[in-house]
Amino acid sequence: MRSILTLVSPFMVGPLFAQIILGPADMPSPGDTMRYRATDASEIALEVTGADMLWDYSLLVPDAEGADTAVAVGATPILYQFFFNNPFIYPDYDADLALRGPAFGFQALTVSDVFEYYKKDGTGYRNVGFGANVNGIPTSVRRIPIDHIHRFPLEFSDADSSFSSFTLDVPTLFSFTQDQLRINTVDGWGTLYLPADTFEVLRVRSVLQRTDSIFIAQFNQGLSFPEPESVEYKWIAAGMDAPVLQVNTTGGQITTARFYYDAEELPTDVSVLNDPEPRLFPNPTNSMVQVVLPDGLSGVLRVCDAAGRDVLPARAMQAGTSGTIDVSALAAGIYTIHVGGQRPWSERLVVR
Repeated sequence: MRSILTLVSPFMVGPLFAQIILGPADMPSPGDTMRYRATDASEIALEVTGADMLWDYSLLVPDAEGADTAVAVGATPILYQFFFNNPFIYPDYDADLALRGPAFGFQALTVSDVFEYYKKDGTGYRNVGFGANVNGIPTSVRRIPIDHIHRFPLEFSDADSSFSSFTLDVPTLFSFTQDQLRINTVDGWGTLYLPADTFEVLRVRSVLQRTDSIFIAQFNQGLSFPEPESVEYKWIAAGMDAPVLQVNTTGGQITTARFYYDAEELPTDVSVLNDPEPRLFPNPTNSMVQVVLPDGLSGVLRVCDAAGRDVLPARAMQAGTSGTIDVSALAAGIYTIHVGGQRPWSERLVVR
């Protein structure tokens, strides 16, 4: 990634892209499905961030695939909904959507079939609580106070913190409480290159400090156990509903990593000509790249380096056609594809 920065910076009069600002429309809604692939994050330099960045993670290797689907609150088990579908009595907990959550527990506590409930509006995106089978009993659990995942509008250099807590009561045995302090920093913005996509993103670093407590009423005694500190590194793009890249660490060690990857969306035939926008794929590439022009866009196609010099012969392209460019002879770096004419268009191309 450092070599890419060196290549581009000397020729840049100003940033190629402005930083984005995120709001509630960029968070999930019922019916949204967020596809991802797990990956080995050992090559991701988590400390590299800042303003106007180019994060080149185009060589990440897709591993196991998965998907998260947001559902309407009313589609979750009825007994889970008590706090989260009751706007008159619990307006602060009236959730907009639910997502599957992880099961957890220990020897005397089993929490399974979890749904986390979320509320979003112009002020932020919040986890208001969850529903689960607690030792086999359907239970609705509020977070008091609420966990503020993001505050809107979300933009570079924002920083905030949020304390939240929940308690589970196991009758005649004990109560279990988890306290959490979330510390958020928007510590970067720029362009993120993934194996099949390119996004303009904000990078959000969330530090999670949790303490678990057990109180045994019979003995009037309690114990507290601080968990190892967790950190979430999230690259968030507009309109994508979930981070397009996320790496989680616990105690300084990477535990999970996933990124948006839907190879089936990559066009492979002339059906993409029906798309009203020009298409350039695959990007990044090290061999062939296809350019597809929609109706109404034509002109001379040029491939230029960072200094604006032509690096391949120019060619004319007609509206509603596609063409293939061989870039295998080009040095690795960032180039620009230009199509001149009455409706000029340009797109960055990464050659690796």
